[in-house]
Amino acid sequence: MLPKIAALALSVACVPVVPALAQTTAYAVGQGSPNQITLSIPVTASVGGRCGFAAGSAPSGTYNQPDFDVIGLNHDFSFALECTGPSRVAVVSTNGGLKTGGSAPTGYTTLAPYDVTLNLVGSSTTANQTCQVATLVTGSTCTFLGPASTTQGLRLASNSISQTGTYLRVSAPPYAAPAQLVAGNYADTLTVTVSASP
Repeated sequence: MLPKIAALALSVACVPVVPALAQTTAYAVGQGSPNQITLSIPVTASVGGRCGFAAGSAPSGTYNQPDFDVIGLNHDFSFALECTGPSRVAVVSTNGGLKTGGSAPTGYTTLAPYDVTLNLVGSSTTANQTCQVATLVTGSTCTFLGPASTTQGLRLASNSISQTGTYLRVSAPPYAAPAQLVAGNYADTLTVTVSASP
């Protein structure tokens, strides 16, 4: 019997940040006494939420698990956020499961399901949810189905500046009948995105 090997890869994307407005001061200098005039100009400015992955701490890496049908899966991809306010993190799966090529005879399958857990840690709050990977493809439903936007993704209600404890976990128990997996190398790619969420 050929071994079954699972491989997962992670990729990262960030939502662009809008630049903040600048402040201007004006001075008037005259001759004689008085030799200057103070000009008061009310200035209103705001700084929008800035959000991305902390430098050197974006979710990345691969996970290879031989004989995952017998052993199961369990691996964390740690990362850290760099968000000055509330944020949303979202995930998309390329295959909706661990997939191998070829066809499956009756009673076998070429697509292995697994769970994806997203755990976010902020300065004063946390957010955690688990979805089946099949719900992380376009058109499916999961709270953190990506790509992330101001309204889409798992929401962390506080800022998070290089906090520890944020991770994406892939997990599955050993696979059992009735759907046996055909021998082969199985793979999926998860893409993680982040956005500010006012």
